[in-house]
Amino acid sequence: QAPHCEHAFCNACITQWFSQQQTCPVDRSVVTVAHLRPVPRIMRNMLSKLQITCDNAVFGCTAVVRLDNLMAHLNDCEHNPKRPVTCEQGCGLEMPKDELPNHNCIKHLRSVVQQQQTRIAELEKTSAEHKHQLAEQKRDIQLLKAYMRAIRSVNPNLQNLEETIEYNEILE
Repeated sequence: QAPHCEHAFCNACITQWFSQQQTCPVDRSVVTVAHLRPVPRIMRNMLSKLQITCDNAVFGCTAVVRLDNLMAHLNDCEHNPKRPVTCEQGCGLEMPKDELPNHNCIKHLRSVVQQQQTRIAELEKTSAEHKHQLAEQKRDIQLLKAYMRAIRSVNPNLQNLEETIEYNEILE
């Protein structure tokens, strides 16, 4: 709603209008997007009761619904060409209804297999890297243990330290 003249507009329509000029379409007073405010609740309530023809009427839908129920209807409308449907030819892919006639299960499944093979290769590479890191860490631990044994043999007071370290290692 324009603040000064209080003319009200649909958001999509006024946005399109403002792409051409920054005036009120009714009285041509200067208005910008920043000036616009939401319409009063009473107007929203009245508008929500308007009976609207389904957007999919051009595809054969004859439904006329309240504006506030239009979105719910559009999501479930059997005439909606973008409504998700599941391929019943075997692959089970969910796709927009209008893409179903051109769908090829074999092509889709090959794509899925290729994606999985790529992912498996990535995981195998990561696994090999982790195994290498783990082997390095095991070597480091063995070196540290040998170092601790050497220190303990030089200084018996450090035996408690070794026991504490072994205890912590067990907990890990």
